[in-house]
Amino acid sequence: MRGFRDRLRSAISNSEFYADNVFKLSKDAGLGEKTVYNILRDDALDISKTGPGIFGLARVSRLLNVSLDYLAGNSAPAIREAEPGEMSNLSDHVRNNMSAQSLEARKGPSSDILLRTYVKSGGRIEAFTQWMECCDQYEVPGIDSEGIKVIRVGQKSLSALTMGESSTSLLQAALDDVPAPDLQESWLKAYRTAGEDGTLTTLETLDVQMPNHPVRVKMDFIRTLLRVADKDNKASILNFSFLVV
Repeated sequence: MRGFRDRLRSAISNSEFYADNVFKLSKDAGLGEKTVYNILRDDALDISKTGPGIFGLARVSRLLNVSLDYLAGNSAPAIREAEPGEMSNLSDHVRNNMSAQSLEARKGPSSDILLRTYVKSGGRIEAFTQWMECCDQYEVPGIDSEGIKVIRVGQKSLSALTMGESSTSLLQAALDDVPAPDLQESWLKAYRTAGEDGTLTTLETLDVQMPNHPVRVKMDFIRTLLRVADKDNKASILNFSFLVV
């Protein structure tokens, strides 16, 4: 973990909210008040092969808007600056599980696997049974649709990990309350395209302010939309998304 403390110290120094208060950072991360302070002073970490506990540091990294990979020395800083204000109702549903998809050894599918499955099955939803928990399901929007409508949320989907629960009503409310008509229109257009063409894979960015917390969350992710049909030939769209870390 050589260089870990220097990277952590740099991330703290670049934080608008915690640069002068590591004790508050510790408390906001759910750690003991002096935990981060003690980590910064622990010379033994420079030769440790494991470093401090991953779950506590996961919360610290989210508050500092850097990735765990950066703190571990496996990636570039990619520090995301927090900007107070611009509160969004969607932010009400961004929870501490924001980075869960990149922290666990994910054994789920990839966009490539799902696209291959789509082609081989002719877009039958039954072919995706083993991966449904990694996907969200939506209605195929019609010409007169004013927004996208959620059917179900997979327990291991990116939206469920972000919200902290696989709630259909919570995700629907978040999508409906986004105060950005252009963003909502782009979503609707993407789902219409997938409904017409069958598949659509895009790189997306979500940038929202968490409410009652001085952190702005920026999330880059790959989104794959698949138009599938059930045994009654009723069409819907599967959304498989994963973080770009």
